[in-house]
Amino acid sequence: MHVISGKAWVFGDNLNTDVIHPPEFFSLDPDRVRAGLFHKLDPQIQPNLEPGDVLVGGHNFGCGSSRETSMRSLKLNQIGAIVAIDFARIFFRNATNNGLPCLVFRNAADKERISAGDRLNLDIERAVLQLPDASEIALEPPGAFIRQIWEAGGLLSMLG
Repeated sequence: MHVISGKAWVFGDNLNTDVIHPPEFFSLDPDRVRAGLFHKLDPQIQPNLEPGDVLVGGHNFGCGSSRETSMRSLKLNQIGAIVAIDFARIFFRNATNNGLPCLVFRNAADKERISAGDRLNLDIERAVLQLPDASEIALEPPGAFIRQIWEAGGLLSMLG
């Protein structure tokens, strides 16, 4: 798998799926779904996202419901990956099934080394996150099967 490069967007603990994508933006229209990402938290985030950007979170990233709209909005905005202290189980499974890499810090305190706007390089094979000063943060290596799903672009793509 290639290296994912993008700007860091840093969040705290318990980032709920209703905050990631508010219910007011539920729609079949992809433009409306795309525009809703983080809208209630800060309406300036989504217009400033770039393909490949990396979301950085604390504990329990993606808690809340299992609605697919949060994942759809992340994918439509071309988020490259999410790195967090830990994930809500159902969010991690939805992300994996949709081909969105979610990795966990090996040392939770390393989250504090990342600042909003940092240019990050995420090497999934090596399970490291490279910071702008070329220092690296160790991540928990994902299993081979999870990496296969991510590389395929999601579970359905892998099975198809």
